[in-house]
Amino acid sequence: MARKKSRTLTDAELRIMEVIWKKGSATVGEVAEALAGKDGSAYTTLLTLMGILRAKGYLSCRKDGRVQVFTPRVERDAAARKAVQHLLKKFFAGSPGELVLSFLRDDELSLEELEELKQRIQETPDSQS
Repeated sequence: MARKKSRTLTDAELRIMEVIWKKGSATVGEVAEALAGKDGSAYTTLLTLMGILRAKGYLSCRKDGRVQVFTPRVERDAAARKAVQHLLKKFFAGSPGELVLSFLRDDELSLEELEELKQRIQETPDSQS
């Protein structure tokens, strides 16, 4: 059975996007150089993954002489929001509150993080009433 195509980023795709977000644009060779020692992906593997990222709408591509230059079409913040929405739907029935409560149940938040959450909740327009 064929694997369902994900609209969110895989780990390998995220590593590529991190390089391109940092550089602003990059060729496959530049991504390969940036990931050398961290990823170990061959040039052809990176080319394939960058083609997938283009098909998913995360990258655009233009020719510069003989090379293809890839540029992000999606900002990092937008990709993060999309991943969180996917996580919410998949594990928390679409409820941001359930996601936050899962952190609270596991006691993984520091007192500083809890105070920041409390402050942000109090600053939201809906909580002012």
